[in-house]
Amino acid sequence: MKTFDFKSLERSYLKVFRISAIIMTALIAVPFTIGSSVFWDFAWPLRVVAYLFIWLVCYGLVHWYSLHWYKAYQYQLTAAGLKIHKGVFWQQQNMVPRNRVQHIDITTGPLERRFDLSKLVVHTAGTRNATITLPGLLHEDAADLRQELINTNQAEDTV
Repeated sequence: MKTFDFKSLERSYLKVFRISAIIMTALIAVPFTIGSSVFWDFAWPLRVVAYLFIWLVCYGLVHWYSLHWYKAYQYQLTAAGLKIHKGVFWQQQNMVPRNRVQHIDITTGPLERRFDLSKLVVHTAGTRNATITLPGLLHEDAADLRQELINTNQAEDTV
């Protein structure tokens, strides 16, 4: 049986992940910054230094985590199905057998479209973990992967 190497996500997805994480961090940090400035009675320069420090720490954590998250996220298409390895602290290994695939969607968000990226969403038979998402694929690669999973599944499907 032929073995396939694990593939990483597209490098440009790291930018998408970081931009999304920075936006989410800002959505949390801005109200915190405004709220804390109302309740903290520090001198103005000390307050600015404290906020800059907090924002820099948040940015550093986003940068560090996104890089390690990107390195840990890999996938592999085998004769048996699709394997996905992911996780920085809590690692997961998902296996989607080809004969369990119900249907496959390709989705894109605004940032992903800007970088010509897509998410492959594999729906399987079952209730728990019945939907597996593989982000960070070039749109053409997602379409090819989808077609490969569909063609193999249809070839094995007998009625």
